[in-house]
Amino acid sequence: MRRTVVLAGVLVLLAGGLAAAQCKATSGSVLDDGYTPSAPRRASVGAGFVLTGTVRGSYDCGPISGATIEYWMAGPNGYSDKLRGTVVTDKNGRFRFQCPFPVSHGFSPHIHLNVAGDAFLPIQTEFFPAAGSATGTFDVVLDPAD
Repeated sequence: MRRTVVLAGVLVLLAGGLAAAQCKATSGSVLDDGYTPSAPRRASVGAGFVLTGTVRGSYDCGPISGATIEYWMAGPNGYSDKLRGTVVTDKNGRFRFQCPFPVSHGFSPHIHLNVAGDAFLPIQTEFFPAAGSATGTFDVVLDPAD
């Protein structure tokens, strides 16, 4: 009887822990032609739209402190250094930056993001804000490098 109870307890812990502790990694995309590495560290490149989010690891869904989010977008005259920057996540994996609402250049308005954290595989992805919105939330999940 004791053996059955112990085994059942171990199985419940394993099943609950594994199911609750894994997150699906955010899909990445092909590197954008407008990407230039080493965007300046700044949390604002204009006004009109605020993007917030959290960066987590896929293994345990834990927040990634110190992850970098490079962001850039096209303005009315195409890509510009004035519309790119880098923010760093806080101890809870959160980030925030402010920018003008993205413009359309043949595609839906969007913001490019290059997200990287120590010991994690970096990704490049995009955020498509809802038309007319002033804020958005985009959570990113990274896979461990190994």
